[in-house]
Amino acid sequence: MPAATFTHSVTTSAPVHRAWAALQDPQTWSGIGPVSGVSNPRYAPDGTLEGFDWVANIGGKAYKGLATTTAYAKPERFELTMDTSEIAGDVIATIEQGNPGCTVTIEITFRAKGILSTMFFPAIRQALASGFPRQIEDLVAGI
Repeated sequence: MPAATFTHSVTTSAPVHRAWAALQDPQTWSGIGPVSGVSNPRYAPDGTLEGFDWVANIGGKAYKGLATTTAYAKPERFELTMDTSEIAGDVIATIEQGNPGCTVTIEITFRAKGILSTMFFPAIRQALASGFPRQIEDLVAGI
C-alpha cells in the first residue's frame, strides 16, 4: 500500500512545558493532515494523552478511527499511531529546548489501507504536502 511521510519544524518563544501541554490537547491534532475532528480523549495518570477518537475525510466520506499513544518521553517526545479502515499513520512529535523557547518538529507518515484511499492516495499525498507546513506553523503559533 502507498505511504507518504511529511516533516516540519517550527521554532517558538514558548517554553518547552507549554509546547508539551499543547501536544497533550487532542484538539491540537484536529486539522493536521487528514484529521478533520477528534473526540473522546483518554489520559494516563500523569496527564499524558493516551489516545482519542478521530475522523478522516477521504473522497468526501468520513472514516472514524482511533489514535493511540505508542511512546513518550515527557517533555521531549510524543508518538501516536492513528488508524481507520481506509488510512493509518504514525506521528512523532519532538520538542527541543532552545534559548529562549523551543523547536517543535512533527513527522507524520500516512499509509493507505483500503481501496478508496489507495485510489485517492495521489490526491491525499498532494493535499498533505501542500498543507502540512502551514498546519504545523499554525499549531506552534497557538502554543
